[in-house]
Order: sequence, then C-alpha cells, then structure tokens
Amino acid sequence: MNKRLKWGLGVIVVAVIASELLLPWLVSIFIARSMIGIVGTDQVAATIEKRPALAMVTGQFDRVAIKAQGAKLDKIMFDELDAVLTDVRLDQQALLVNRQLVVKSARNVEMTAVLSQEELSRFLNQSVKGVKNAVVTVDGGQVKVNAEFGIGGIASLAVTLEGRVAADNQKIKFVTDRFLINHTLVGKIGGIALTEIPLVDLKKLPFGVAVSNISMEQGKVTVFADNQSK
Repeated sequence: MNKRLKWGLGVIVVAVIASELLLPWLVSIFIARSMIGIVGTDQVAATIEKRPALAMVTGQFDRVAIKAQGAKLDKIMFDELDAVLTDVRLDQQALLVNRQLVVKSARNVEMTAVLSQEELSRFLNQSVKGVKNAVVTVDGGQVKVNAEFGIGGIASLAVTLEGRVAADNQKIKFVTDRFLINHTLVGKIGGIALTEIPLVDLKKLPFGVAVSNISMEQGKVTVFADNQSK
C-alpha cells in the first residue's frame, strides 16, 4: 500500500471519527437553540442519537431528548419540561438554516411537564379578570384556590374553588367542581367565569402531543402527554 493511499485512508478514518464526535454535538446545539424561542427560556438542553452519525445529515435520528427549565407556553411557565422523540425525522434545512425545529415525523413522542402551585397562583392573579390575592394548594389529586373575586369594581368576595386540572386533547384547563363564597357552598352559581379557566394549549410545541394523564400531588401538577393519545 503506497503512502498516498495510506494518507487517503487515514483522512477518511479521521473524518468518520470526527463526524461521530462533532455532528451529534453540533446538531444538539441547533435543536436546543431552536427551542429557546418556543419555550421562552435559554435553559434548554438537547441530546441526540444516530448511528452512524453521518446519517444525521438526512434529518433522521434514532432518539431526540429535550429538557427545558422554566419553559413558558402561552402565559404558563412549567418548572420542567422533558420530551423524548424516537425514530424521528427533522427538516434539516429549517433547523440548520432558519434555526426552526420542524418535526416531519416521529414514531413515538413522550413528554412530561411540571407546573408548580406557585405558578398557578401567579397565573390566576395576573391572567384571570377579577381574581386577586389567589393562593393555590395542590395535593391529594385536587387543586384548591382561595382568592378574592371582584364584581364590577364595586365589591369583592372571598371565594374558594375546589377542582382539578384537566385536559381536552391538547388544551389544559382548570375545572371547578365546588364553588364557595365566604366558605358557603353555592355550587357554580355566580361563579360562571371561574368554572373553567384555560391554562395552556400544547399545540404551541413543535411536536404533536395530546395529554394522556395529569397528576396533582404535593404542591405540583404533572402533565403527561404523548402522540398516541391524539
């Protein structure tokens, strides 16, 4: 084997090794940066898997995992948002040129998002008309809200809402099961504006998921979603 052939083979080997190390790192950065504009936080990390790594140039991936802290969708901020996509095909031009994450297809998508009771309190106070001084408690599969509710700017009532966070496909909302005024149960009379409060729509995400389950325990709401529930 002459020197030129050996040199050529050496270059190929180095290029293959470099692609296995650099391509996953580089594409992970592009995916993470593309998510920043979607979830409104720079606390985003992405990891990808594909063998051989050179196949990534076609937009095909075995696994894409995304983790974000302080992810904001609509007016709600999730403490944590984790998504895992398997057998994924991405639009590489959109990702590398426009820095947009466009998922063309994915065999399986699983997402978990954690919402704190403190964030629910903040959301109600800032986003729901008439509500102020709301304090939310999440425990035992239930959400309880103690707040003041203003009536036409003339008076305010001490109200208690007992209910749950529920979902309709991609839309997540708070649903009131019991409505109390000054600790007296009045059903939903007078509480029409508070019987269902929209929280967030998951269609804002670049991967299509629908809610499969919601857990309400120990100060937080955990939302589970996947692409099998759609």
